[in-house]
Amino acid sequence: MKSTPSAMTSSLSYEKAFGGWAGKCLAGAIGMPYEGVPHPLALGAGDIVVQDVPNDDLELQLVWLVALEQHEAGLTFGHLARFWTEHIRHGCDEYSIAIRNLRRGILPPESGQYDNWFHDGMGAAIRSEIWAMVFPGRPDAAAYFAEKDAVVDHWGDGVWAELFLAMAESRVIVTGEPEEALRFAHARLPGDSRLARALAFVFSLHDAGVELERARREILRRLRHPNFTDCVMNLGFIVFALLWGRGDFLRTVLLAVNCGRDTDCTAATCGAMLGLAHGTGVLPGELLERLSPEISLSPNIAAIPGVPRTLRELCERTLALSQRLACDLTPGEYPLYCPLPPSTPDRFDKAQWLVLDESGHDLPAIKEHLLREGRCPEALRAHIVETHGIRFDLSAWARGANTLHLFSFLEVDHPGAEPDDVFLSATADVGFTLWFDRQRLLNHHSRQLALPSFHRTEGGAAFHYPLRDGDRKLVHFQLYSCLPPLGCTLMFGDRLNNHLEGFHLKIS
Repeated sequence: MKSTPSAMTSSLSYEKAFGGWAGKCLAGAIGMPYEGVPHPLALGAGDIVVQDVPNDDLELQLVWLVALEQHEAGLTFGHLARFWTEHIRHGCDEYSIAIRNLRRGILPPESGQYDNWFHDGMGAAIRSEIWAMVFPGRPDAAAYFAEKDAVVDHWGDGVWAELFLAMAESRVIVTGEPEEALRFAHARLPGDSRLARALAFVFSLHDAGVELERARREILRRLRHPNFTDCVMNLGFIVFALLWGRGDFLRTVLLAVNCGRDTDCTAATCGAMLGLAHGTGVLPGELLERLSPEISLSPNIAAIPGVPRTLRELCERTLALSQRLACDLTPGEYPLYCPLPPSTPDRFDKAQWLVLDESGHDLPAIKEHLLREGRCPEALRAHIVETHGIRFDLSAWARGANTLHLFSFLEVDHPGAEPDDVFLSATADVGFTLWFDRQRLLNHHSRQLALPSFHRTEGGAAFHYPLRDGDRKLVHFQLYSCLPPLGCTLMFGDRLNNHLEGFHLKIS
């Protein structure tokens, strides 16, 4: 199904703009207390708590509004990359990867793909509404400009997730029919993508008339992912809630939240979709009364010049921008996203590890030699492995529940490093023990898959560890019951969850 490109005046009304933004805020607030819950919930209307706190689902879109006002239809991903480097200070998951890559001169679209474990996260999908509202009734344009946003910190399905929502929301502003808009957007996804297949499964359950609880069980079983912000899983929950929610705001939002996982994001998107489709009339009056006219902002977002401070200002500026850009769009249909081929992360983050199986080596003697001599014994140099990127794939050494020992020397070359501002994250897909020199830092024995994050680490831990410029430590990872696939990660960041440069792992 094709959209019909048009250069007519904007079809966005103040009523629908307010419905979209208010629905986003209210529903996101309902889901926020349960963000990351790994199991289904059973919340009812009486369990709703609305907290007036900052939410990145909305905040970054306020920044993109400023960028659009400055550059209008000439906006490029280079402009958005500049906003990231100049204004976005907090680094979480894909945000911190993008900030690190941009600071290294790795520009979009490569910045979202390069060494990005979180390229399929929800960080871009939650930023879709601004593009839909500025380009209502032009899903092709909404997707085209949303891509410029998404590729800065995502790749593949992570980008398609934002494009899917931007197209559906742009469509629903005009049609007022969420199910039709979702199917329209789904038809434009590449059929072999993980996102398209997952959503096709959700649609198939609805088309077969599967009752709600059975559908939820099947969707949870089929789409479950170890990363609670995985966009494919969470968009499956969003589509499920919108289809089975039958247009009722509270029912839909609670269906999304009760799936668990990235609940603030799934709920917020559902609330925005219904608000864009039906205006403020779909929002429960008792909840609207609790919605503050002031937008809660994080300090670093509040410091950005020109960011809207109230919902009314946000709606008025969104509407004005939509009307101003309506006549500047290309009459023909904008092209859809074509993902950049994956690149091997070999320019940065090179590390060297001495990898030894416990059998056949005198590990205590080897460790003492390393501590005493400060270098690898000549006889073991054949066991040195050079890695690239954040995650070290150890699958080739995992041979039937064996124990592996990894050694390297951490060398700190960061003159500006403040010891109180250095945090490390250590994770692995199996249980492990981590030492620096002779000090045991971590003994972790879960079998959770590793999540290499500073603020929500799984399969390990993230903690403060004071390091100074010029420090040199022997790093020793001992990994237990090693079965493939197997990976581990050791990374260094600051208190804002941004990656620090100048922390090198060498053994030769």
